[in-house]
Amino acid sequence: MKGRKFLATITMVVMMFSFAMTAMATETKAAEPKELKKIYLQVTQSNTGEIRSITAKSSHSEEYDVSYDSQNYWAGEKPIVTVTVTAKTGYVFYNDFSSKSQYSITGGKFWDGWRVNSSTVKVEIECSKVTKGTLDTPTGLYWEEDYGIASWDEVDNAEYYIVRINSNDITVNDTIVNLNQYLRNKRDNKFRVKACSSSSYLTDSAWSDYSEDLYYDKSDWDDYDYWDDYYWDNYPDLPNPPNYNTTTGVNYWVQRGGIWYFYGSNGRLVTNGMYQINGRYYLFDKDGKMLTGRQNWNGNTYYFYPNDGINVEGSMAKGWVLSGKTWFYYDNSGREVKNQFVGDYYVGYDGMVTNKWQGNRYLDESGKMIRNGWKFTYRASWTSYWYYFDANGNMVSDTIMVINGLPYPFDASGRLKYGWFDYKGYSYYIKPDGNVARNEYIENYWMDNYGRWIR
Repeated sequence: MKGRKFLATITMVVMMFSFAMTAMATETKAAEPKELKKIYLQVTQSNTGEIRSITAKSSHSEEYDVSYDSQNYWAGEKPIVTVTVTAKTGYVFYNDFSSKSQYSITGGKFWDGWRVNSSTVKVEIECSKVTKGTLDTPTGLYWEEDYGIASWDEVDNAEYYIVRINSNDITVNDTIVNLNQYLRNKRDNKFRVKACSSSSYLTDSAWSDYSEDLYYDKSDWDDYDYWDDYYWDNYPDLPNPPNYNTTTGVNYWVQRGGIWYFYGSNGRLVTNGMYQINGRYYLFDKDGKMLTGRQNWNGNTYYFYPNDGINVEGSMAKGWVLSGKTWFYYDNSGREVKNQFVGDYYVGYDGMVTNKWQGNRYLDESGKMIRNGWKFTYRASWTSYWYYFDANGNMVSDTIMVINGLPYPFDASGRLKYGWFDYKGYSYYIKPDGNVARNEYIENYWMDNYGRWIR
């Protein structure tokens, strides 16, 4: 009996140990993260192209989170949005995620992608064109008491305004206008404003609400000299202010002390904003001085040509511009491009990037992305290695690639591996200089013209 009892006890211990090991194995197995090999994204835009959301497709929302920087996009452009994909607990990214085949994007087009680390992937998505935008309706309508001068708040991206008063429509490119000649005597007068643009992608705003009433009695008003007085008080260093509505007092340039000023269609100096003059855009400060060089306005950076003898001084630039020793790029709206590729070049926050990694691509000393070429450089350490970039500029990794008829092995980090390796039944050798050994002895083994060890 004792023997049987002892045997039963041993059996019970063995079973409990077995159950414990099984539970531990199950727990260990459950703790292993699941590798994500493809990312599925959904882009939603309005019928005018404005981005509403970028999310993980519903069947994959439990695997990763999606975020992106929301911003306003210029009408007429195809927004390229940088999206951050972050793996949730229990999931990881091991592949480099630089290939289009690793992404399924509905509502957008793959532009570029790369793995930041095992939990984060960045992907750039080209979205549909923003086909239409509507200018904001002007606000802040105001009468300058006793003088018939009307003003309102500036509207972003408006090129000019139409002012309506007493069945008259007046077109101006400023936010202030003298309406004295349109006032009805001994009556209340009010005006309204519409913001306008010549762009095919921007719709004019709705008419604003009417201003407050201004009662006009010509016999009670002072002599109408306020317009000139305003200039003398605020711009004493400028030439004599022009008379209102004369043939020489509207739409003309004046240069003083090497600085250009412009008087608009209402005879008033244009100030504090961007204006279209004879088909070109110019920027003026609060004192009416025409600005040149890189300038920030309305949350964006623009470039206005200096007097270089080639371009129209003060006009807004588009395309590539060399400012100092740095290249910058300005899109079709004149805005400076930041943190994105422009063809084979990458423009960072402060100009074109050179001699630097950008994701799994490398920009050479001229700033051009390397395609079908080698680069000896360092990455994630201070030790330099040979890297090779394919026709799309992506770094080759974790494969043996035939380049100019010879095989080269690359590790998972994209570094060329030195020493012996086998490929399609032959042994090859990569020398310390990165070349395949050919027509020479390596460790007493003869390597033929194709780099193969002849056994």
